[in-house]
Amino acid sequence: MAENFPLVRDVTILLDRYPHLNEHQTLQDAITEIHSFAVGEKERIRYSSLLIVNDSNQLVGKVTLNDLLHGLVPRLVEATKVEKFEGKGSEFSNLAILMEDSFFSNCKQQSQKKISEFMSKIPLMITADSPLLEALVMMLNTENTILPVVDEDKIIGVVCMEELFTAITSQCAL
Repeated sequence: MAENFPLVRDVTILLDRYPHLNEHQTLQDAITEIHSFAVGEKERIRYSSLLIVNDSNQLVGKVTLNDLLHGLVPRLVEATKVEKFEGKGSEFSNLAILMEDSFFSNCKQQSQKKISEFMSKIPLMITADSPLLEALVMMLNTENTILPVVDEDKIIGVVCMEELFTAITSQCAL
């Protein structure tokens, strides 16, 4: 392998610069954490997931924006699972407006649930000294847009598809 090709370490977002929480924290904590990483004049959310760690600071899972919304609106999620032949018409999304009152009134209560109820396991991790193309292949094969990065069996951060894309395309002879 040529020395001038970047490694995962070169594009890793360190853990202190990426949203993460303890598994005992709440949906509200997760929402606050995601918003704390907003950027720009319009406070655009920069990351679409959070890493979840245990009391020993070991990685135990992740939570996406979809997971957070599902946690806040469980009734809406259940309703979207109804198949057309069970009564859901093609204009079902227009009916969501009927749930607005209950959604906004139950939001506060739902936000106190533990984040661990909504997290999913992370199937893969990559070492900091791995080649970027290895990370890219892992992401493409699993349809993940982030991979946790470990160094000496400790999580040090994540590599995101956006950083991989930038690093890889900058190496291409276009």
